[in-house]
Amino acid sequence: MAKLRWSNRLSFIITASAFAVGLGNIWRFPYIAGEGGGGVFLLVYLMMIFTVAMPIVLIEMALGRMSGTTPLLGYEKLSQRPIWNGIGWLGITGSLLIMGYYVMILAWIVFYFWESISGNIAEIEVNMLSNHFDLVVSNISIIIAIVLVIMLLAFLIIRRGLHSGLERYSKIMMYGLFAMLLGLAIWASTLDKALEGYKWFLYPDLSKFSFSVIVSALGQLFFSVGVGMAVSFVFGSYTSKKENLVTSVGWIVIADTLIAILAGLMIFPALFSFDLAPDSGPNLIFVTMASIFNDLAYGSWIGSIFFFLLFLAGFTSLLSAVQGIKDSLNDKFDLSVNQGLWIATGLIFLISIPVVLSYVEDPVIVFGMHTFDLLDYVTNNVMLPLGGFLIVIFAGYVIGFEKLVTHIHHGSENITIAPFWKIMLKWLIPIAVIVILLNGLT
Repeated sequence: MAKLRWSNRLSFIITASAFAVGLGNIWRFPYIAGEGGGGVFLLVYLMMIFTVAMPIVLIEMALGRMSGTTPLLGYEKLSQRPIWNGIGWLGITGSLLIMGYYVMILAWIVFYFWESISGNIAEIEVNMLSNHFDLVVSNISIIIAIVLVIMLLAFLIIRRGLHSGLERYSKIMMYGLFAMLLGLAIWASTLDKALEGYKWFLYPDLSKFSFSVIVSALGQLFFSVGVGMAVSFVFGSYTSKKENLVTSVGWIVIADTLIAILAGLMIFPALFSFDLAPDSGPNLIFVTMASIFNDLAYGSWIGSIFFFLLFLAGFTSLLSAVQGIKDSLNDKFDLSVNQGLWIATGLIFLISIPVVLSYVEDPVIVFGMHTFDLLDYVTNNVMLPLGGFLIVIFAGYVIGFEKLVTHIHHGSENITIAPFWKIMLKWLIPIAVIVILLNGLT
């Protein structure tokens, strides 16, 4: 299989940003920030994103570039020990499981987009929106049909190749996503109590600071940038040694953070203007925001734009995950491009079926959770933190700080990496990741 390379630096940054920017930025970030106290959560998150998340993404991409291959072969190539390929398998498995429920949420979003643009959702009484959400997610046949269409669309795009497929469509969707999100943020600024929303979101009330805020921020940033999902390793393998990885990863993290903040600048002014609780939880998008759109003169159109941009955010992440899984399987098992693609998309679709069936009247319960909650718990509380921990341990103790820095300096010669980062890599970041892991298990 010929070695894939990015078309240019901009394509790399936008495509990797499109992977990082997903439902975690527009759906999960606002409600986690709401539960974490608004401004104080944002302050902690911004500190952690550049001191914990960015270094791990940089390390994972650097390892991919060092190996010149995908993670199911790359860790063994770098260490000369097959056991380390377990990190790659953990990441690929995590990606498959996450995308298995991710695509179901995308199907919900498509359903709500159609109901918004057709005006159906505007006819529902506000106090019935929660019941309506329950009816939507339990409409099993329709949701599975939408999931199938989404996976077919992903298959057709990735089949076009890295340049004509993933790169091209990621650019189009990212530009559209940013334009629509910026437009909605400007709209939100015109609402009556927008300033109250801004103050709550941007002003850190230190009285709300607690250890749980730190843990929530760490967990959110892992979910947001896709740490431990193996995609960053694959994307790193596409880069040349002339690429300035440090600044490129910096721009990727900035783009991811900017989208999350824009989402907050859109959602919180709207919540305060309609006297709704900022800590609405996971139902924030499908119930709380839908109730706001119902009260607006042009709510159907604004709601349609909102759900469309939400779909774009999630779909770009799905495309990147399919690309990463497909290339990893192709390299490991010497498959043709289409064989790996069929397996990747087919597995995600098959995993999604029991997840969708979580919402039947009598779902299968395992460890007190139905399939959706179980996969969400296992991936976000165990697999991603464990993967992140193993990545920094591999980089710090198997590769070694000096060798890693020497490689990162290829293309980044003018950037000095202070010795302090050796302490961060070998001690502080692993401890931070262990905190997330232990918190998720308790």
